[in-house]
Amino acid sequence: MYSRNFKRIAPIALASLMAGLLPAVAAPETISIALPGDVPGLDPSKDSSPIGFNYRLNVFDQLTELQRDGEMVPRLAESWSFSEDLTEWTFKLRQDVKFHNGAPFAAKDVVFTVNKILADEKTPVRTYVALVKSVEAVDEYTVKFVLTQPYSIFHRQISYVSLMSEDYYNEVGDAGYASAPVGTGPYRVAEWIADDKLELQAFEDYWRGAPEIKTALFRPMPSEASRGVALMSGEIDLVPTLSPALINQLQSASGITVETAPSFRTVFMGFNVQDTPLADPLLREAVDKAIDRKAITERLLRGLGEPAGIMVPPNNIGFDASLLPVEHDLEAAKALVAQSSYAGETISIEYPSNNITMANEVVQAISGYLGEAGIATEIKPMEFTAFFPLWVQTKLEDAYFFAFGSSQYHAESALVAMYEEGSRAYAFNPEIDAIVDEQRTVTDEARKAELLSRAFTLSNQDRYQIPVYHEWQAYGVREGIEYEAWPDGFVRLYDFP
Repeated sequence: MYSRNFKRIAPIALASLMAGLLPAVAAPETISIALPGDVPGLDPSKDSSPIGFNYRLNVFDQLTELQRDGEMVPRLAESWSFSEDLTEWTFKLRQDVKFHNGAPFAAKDVVFTVNKILADEKTPVRTYVALVKSVEAVDEYTVKFVLTQPYSIFHRQISYVSLMSEDYYNEVGDAGYASAPVGTGPYRVAEWIADDKLELQAFEDYWRGAPEIKTALFRPMPSEASRGVALMSGEIDLVPTLSPALINQLQSASGITVETAPSFRTVFMGFNVQDTPLADPLLREAVDKAIDRKAITERLLRGLGEPAGIMVPPNNIGFDASLLPVEHDLEAAKALVAQSSYAGETISIEYPSNNITMANEVVQAISGYLGEAGIATEIKPMEFTAFFPLWVQTKLEDAYFFAFGSSQYHAESALVAMYEEGSRAYAFNPEIDAIVDEQRTVTDEARKAELLSRAFTLSNQDRYQIPVYHEWQAYGVREGIEYEAWPDGFVRLYDFP
């Protein structure tokens, strides 16, 4: 058996240790945060939405935890080991953890959570445990997973699973857990009013220590302008995602700091190639060449984007800088349209209007480029909560505009979500599918990089999805609040100085 053991100073303890060396910066006791939309629900076994990570990472714990540099470290697992063939993974659990209702956390809760997800064929979270053949409590604080095939980064994948209480679920049932959830995380849910606010209160008995921020309000604000106005008025303390159009105005506003940072997402166009005009590869190539990525990122987004030639951003394991963005070539696009079977049908472009910065403007620009190439389009914006289930269930019409990012900063997530047979795509390349399987068995990083590069090279040839740009993020905070954005853009309340 291979094993890895860790010793780590908890962030709160580390802050105390450093207090005598660095000037103290106190975290606010109360903070209000504007998000572009509401969380879809409070049951973590039913939601994998990016916006929901802001909730799940604060209210629940997972076995492992990502760091800013992409390293995986323990969270509720003190250590883990795996068999030589990578099919058995054993996690040793912490023994000092309580749920918000005071009940102790144990291995049976891990078993319950995973089995609950596996039994629910409709939950998108099931993707992250799809390779689990069985999970058992070896003893009260040891849990063993047996996988259906070797998987070299299972310790990364399992960090998507937020752990629930078996006893509490048996007491309150599905509806009860969804309305009054119980986790082991640093915050508990105080109140959720859909489309208005999610209020979290610090869990004083948290195993890493009581959080400094005592109350946090997540406010859904789909309008980018409204988020900026709320920040300037003092109604909101932190806006993790700012529109490029607001940056200059907010930078000159008193009491506000605006910063930029690389994001973890790649914005792309995807295509339904089942009985639509986009089944023709020539038309997909025409779309690819019609889009002016440089104009979108430099002029429209004002630098908050970088033209993309691969479906994962530079901070991901699996990024290959040799895969360059497709150059804008309107004449070539027109010629491809003429050569294709396209007969002038109107192609819909569906997208979440409140999940991607300046989504409306970018899609309008793309629609304009396609129109210049001779492709008629209809723009169909919708709320993220309406778009996401359609994407998960592959029920979108023609073309769609979306952003995907791995919260583990690893290309594995994109491959599983959009390239593996049975995932959220409308066509699959068997060679890519085979690569997805093979890379799971590889621990040699150089060989894994070769496989991932080959997969995305094939993707660029197929054009079932085409990368458009890698996001950058701009965020604004009120004076007196120290905040450093993570690449994924999710707000970890326990990570404030």
